[in-house]
Amino acid sequence: MASSTIISFFLFIFFFGRVNSFFTPAASSWGRLQSTSLAVSPQDDWNAKNVMLRREMMQKSLTFGALLTASPAYARSAKSRTTGYDVQHTEAEWAQMLSPQQSFILRQGGTESPYSSILEGEDRAGLFVCAGCGTPLFNSKEKFHSGTGWPSYAAPTMSKSNPDVSNVEMEDVSTFQYQLAGAEVRCRTCGGHLGDVFADGFLFPGTPAFATGKRYCIDGGALIFVPNNQSADGELEFVRGDLPPAKSARPVFQG
Repeated sequence: MASSTIISFFLFIFFFGRVNSFFTPAASSWGRLQSTSLAVSPQDDWNAKNVMLRREMMQKSLTFGALLTASPAYARSAKSRTTGYDVQHTEAEWAQMLSPQQSFILRQGGTESPYSSILEGEDRAGLFVCAGCGTPLFNSKEKFHSGTGWPSYAAPTMSKSNPDVSNVEMEDVSTFQYQLAGAEVRCRTCGGHLGDVFADGFLFPGTPAFATGKRYCIDGGALIFVPNNQSADGELEFVRGDLPPAKSARPVFQG
């Protein structure tokens, strides 16, 4: 079997494995989430034992592929989230600036539960900016509903100072790893973890991702949405992604 066929096969298995996981008890944490903050605490023993996060699924998928190809197993990026970035704060300062959910995602590399962010269902025109530093990361024109439960985008916003560079930094991984299991993405300004990018845009015909071939699977809690249409009173309207959606907005899978 040709290598391209093998990669496509693993992508197919990986994608549908993620969708299938939503119907398991590991994905249903609605009843355990607070109305004001959807933080999934690192100290939460239930979560530590039962919630399969995106990166764990990536590791399992890549490890399976490694057994057949003799490639090294996936290793989570050890790159500092502070060194080399324009906006820097101590972890104590970040803890004061961010909500528990924002800190868990941006500074600790955590992953929110699917359908837990109000931004998954946000369809208005506007910009999605970094909750840590305010850098524009995604335009609403690139947003689409992937059915995964996380806000999804086809492409990031490009830098104003350098149109050839986006405001979203992609983890430096091999082509094989990216094609098979994706790569971590961060805010290029502050180093905050945003989510992962996958090379499975072809699975979403009729969406912007089909054209770019990419799906940026982003934790809503890492973002703040600023709509284009602002009120005339001059007060800035924005929506924090660490807030929950209306209970009727998206399906909740009970387990």
